[in-house]
Amino acid sequence: MSLLFKAQKILSPVLAPFSKGYGAVMARRAEKYAQGEYERFRPECPCISIGNIGSGGSGKTPVADWLLKWAEREGLLTVLLTRGYGAKPAHLPYLVNRLSPVGEAGDEPFMLANGNPQAKIVVDPVRKRSGDWATKEFKPQLMLLDDGFQHMAVERDLDFVLLTPDDFTTGWDKVIPRGTWRESKQALQRADVFFVKSGPEAFRRMHWLIQEKLAKFGNPVFQFELKAKGLKLLGEGERFDFGSDKYLLFAGIGKPEILRTDAEKYMGCVPEEFIIFKDHHAYTVQDVEMIRRKAAAAGVKRIICTPKDAVKLTKLGCEDFYVIDLEVEFREAIFFDDTKEAPFDKWWNKQRLTDAFKV
Repeated sequence: MSLLFKAQKILSPVLAPFSKGYGAVMARRAEKYAQGEYERFRPECPCISIGNIGSGGSGKTPVADWLLKWAEREGLLTVLLTRGYGAKPAHLPYLVNRLSPVGEAGDEPFMLANGNPQAKIVVDPVRKRSGDWATKEFKPQLMLLDDGFQHMAVERDLDFVLLTPDDFTTGWDKVIPRGTWRESKQALQRADVFFVKSGPEAFRRMHWLIQEKLAKFGNPVFQFELKAKGLKLLGEGERFDFGSDKYLLFAGIGKPEILRTDAEKYMGCVPEEFIIFKDHHAYTVQDVEMIRRKAAAAGVKRIICTPKDAVKLTKLGCEDFYVIDLEVEFREAIFFDDTKEAPFDKWWNKQRLTDAFKV
């Protein structure tokens, strides 16, 4: 349990009025956008927002990556608009490519650009501006709005809202500063599709709770997880089995405790060392030296990190580090109408044939 969570739990009665006030402000803001009081950018192509109501760790980037790869298979030129958390672009809007410095592009935009070279990844905190620019420059057939649920200055055709198991239990409707939610539960009525990042068994155990919380919105709920397929050496394409070697694990991601649990399952044993950096951490030579010292002291054979960490280590002499090779996998689903339940990828391909959303 983090210190922040402990503090929020202890101070919950004191923080409740502030949370209620913040939620009211956000609700009024959404209302003003809905009534046309604030200017909005309307893309000339279909637009999908991928966002959440909480903060961090819900899997927005992997789902965005899945959609980019789907769009490429369909032959669609796609633009993804992102603010690029932690990015320091030389100019705005900023088009990310494989040669972009990670510090300018931001770790997640750089990772998406490297994995999807046919797509246009555009960094700019003012997404009305980047959307207009990208439309004129590239004439996209599909636009994705990264972390867009609260970013209502860009109109969208579909709102994908991602949740974690904690959002249904201890985190439910606990708005900043009492919890991690950016808006109150009423905001979920703007969603079109829900996603829950969890394993399939955990999702099935939560079935009743998901129904209790989300049935009134009437939208489908899809379970997904990041499935590890093996390990890769940093910068190389060859995949290795996990094996059972002693290992050191490190990460600068949201909710690293989930990574540790998953790594123990993959490797069949606990890491000798687990080093946690803050989310979006910018790695330095000193960090790498510290990681190597700890690895040597623990006598490990493998130093393992995530793809998000790996993109920031390519120029720091870490070619012998291993990266967990992750793929998004959809399994379970809940529908609140007569639709035959199917995992998201199958549902999505059928959805495209309907009038609900055509590209």
